Amino acid sequence: MRARAAISALAGTAVIVASAATIAGCGASTIGGVPEVVPQADRPAAIPVSVPRLSGAGDLSVGRPSARPTVVNLWASWCGPCKEEMPAVQRFARSTPGVRVVGVAIDDAPDAARQFAREVGVTFPLGVDQDDRVGDAYGVTGLPTTLFLDRQGRLAATWAGPVTEAELTRISSAVAGAS
Repeated sequence: MRARAAISALAGTAVIVASAATIAGCGASTIGGVPEVVPQADRPAAIPVSVPRLSGAGDLSVGRPSARPTVVNLWASWCGPCKEEMPAVQRFARSTPGVRVVGVAIDDAPDAARQFAREVGVTFPLGVDQDDRVGDAYGVTGLPTTLFLDRQGRLAATWAGPVTEAELTRISSAVAGAS
């Protein structure tokens, strides 16, 4: 009986670990649901993706090397948790010029995304991805999701769910320090 209970407990733990790895996706590691920065030598190359800018002409590119570490916030105007976190992402973007912050509206109507961004006062570059190219490239299974890329364009961490300004600062500092 004890052996059966032990096997059942181990199987349950394996399911939880596998689920956490799936949610984290893209090579990021988590400990207790909190993403930890992947060691520099183990970081996978980010997948370059370009999407139309939400306002103005041209494209917004993510997943390429940059002079600064990059935070890519994936969101939608119809997503309640995205609405709650966006002011924190905006504050972080304003207070942290050493980090490039971009946002990509996923599966969203451009007009609705623009209106939401205006209401919140978003000043960082935004793109819109109606085909879910960014989400597909990075294995995103839900919104909001935040990707942390180092200067070389490698994926250092993935945060699934709403992120706080404190977590943006903590993870970005670790990525910048290890780049």
